[in-house]
Parts: sequence; C-alpha cells; structure tokens
Amino acid sequence: MKTVNTLDALIKLTDESSESLYDEIAKGILSYGTQALPLLKRSLSVTIDIDKRQRLESLIYQIERQDTMDRLKQWKNNRTDDLLEPYLILGRHRFPNIDWSMITFQIMLMVEQAEQEINTKLTPLEQVKVLNHIIYDINKFRGEVLTVRNPDYYYVNTLFETRNGNPLSIGLLYIIIAQRLQIPIYGIDIPKHFILAFTESTKQFPCLDNVLFYINPYNKGIVFTKNEIRNYLNELNIKSELKYYEPTKNTKILERLLHTLIETYALTGNINQADELKQMLEKW
Repeated sequence: MKTVNTLDALIKLTDESSESLYDEIAKGILSYGTQALPLLKRSLSVTIDIDKRQRLESLIYQIERQDTMDRLKQWKNNRTDDLLEPYLILGRHRFPNIDWSMITFQIMLMVEQAEQEINTKLTPLEQVKVLNHIIYDINKFRGEVLTVRNPDYYYVNTLFETRNGNPLSIGLLYIIIAQRLQIPIYGIDIPKHFILAFTESTKQFPCLDNVLFYINPYNKGIVFTKNEIRNYLNELNIKSELKYYEPTKNTKILERLLHTLIETYALTGNINQADELKQMLEKW
C-alpha cells in the first residue's frame, strides 16, 4: 500500500548519486502520479542543489504531462460534446500558473450576456447576429494575422489576454459559447482555415444536408454559403471534398488544434514543445 510517508522518503532520496538506484527511486515516485506533485513542488521550493532541482523538475514535468494525456483520453472516451474541457486541459499544461478559473468565468459571462438577448423566436441568422455582437462588439475579439504563426495565440488564455486570435482559436470560442446556449453550431476543418456551420437541430450528428449556412469566425462572424467555400478551394487549387463542407466532430477539431500547434512550434524553432505534442497526439 502506498503511503505519503513512503513518498516523502523517496523524494528525500532524489539526490542519490548512483544513476541506477535513482532510476528505481524515480519509478517509485512516478507511480504515485499526481499525488506526488504537492510534495515534489514543496521539495523543489527548498532545494538549492542544482542536480537535485533538475531531477525534481523532470519528475514534476513527467507527472504533469502524463496527467494531461490521461485527461485528454478521458475526454475522448466520455465527454466529446464539450470542447472547452480539452481546450482548458491543453492550456493548463502549457501555462500552469494562469488563473484558469478566471478564464472559465469570462466564458460563462459571455454565455450569460448572450442569454439575455437570445430566445427561441429568433431566426438562425438573428441568433448569429446576437453572438457576433457579444463576441466582436462587446468583448472586442478580433482576427489578427500575426496570431496565425504564433503558437501562444492558439491557447484560450492568450486569446482572452489580448483579444486577438486566429480562425481556430476564435472559432473554438464561438462553438463553446454557442453550444452552451444549445445553438447548433459546429466546426468545419478546411485547409489553412477554420470555419463554422449553423445546422438544423438533429438527434444525430449533423451532416451536409443539415447545414443552413456557414460562419467565418475570423472575420467578425460573417455569414456565407457553399459557393464561397468552393471558390476558396479553387483559389488554393484544392480538390473539393465533402469533408470541407460538413460539420467536423470535436475529436477531429482537437486533432487539428494539436497538429497546428506542432506545426507552429516547429516553425518558431521550439522543437521540444513540438515533439512533446507529437508524443501526446501519437498516444492519444
């Protein structure tokens, strides 16, 4: 049976000079998972020895990374209807010192702002008009081209701090708010962009036949039709396929987010972050 006393004793041995013995000590600590984090962080705060600090930091990092992967797997297996959960999980992993309760509060505040203006009598276009007013006029979110190649701007905390975002970050926020209001808005993953679809309410996951119109979250929620998507694909010399017109499941959207983060980290030279997310994606 694992006990706190045993864990505390193991952490005190992290200055062990023998690498082989330390490997066994580390395995023992890692087996406690997140239970070990408070004691590891407390030990780190009072440790001066550089080598021991590096070991403690490595143990903390390994546990937190595994916890992130476990949480993402749990979401994938049980709660894929909610995009906010994995968005916050990834954000907490990258920015552990942010006040995430405040981010959640701000999102819920936006939902409440929209609830005051939206009712069942409004048409789909009128509902989008309200959402656009809340997101772009009242809360001042806007698309900014410089955010596309900066990985930090794909995280929700940076989006709220700066109010500047890219198609994916603002699109995710739009979906999260809309679906908390039970408005059937879904993401559509198209090359080099991310757009939304307003659909009919259906018991099953909506398909192309259920799409009423499309929304560009990067351009203040402007509404458009299939023709604009077709023209966009033609401009990029990309073959038109069904997947570029119909709603995308949330698991695929999260995969798109991870792939985009990997790409942008690599472009900015942050290979360690790119490799870490690759490992997460492979094991997810």
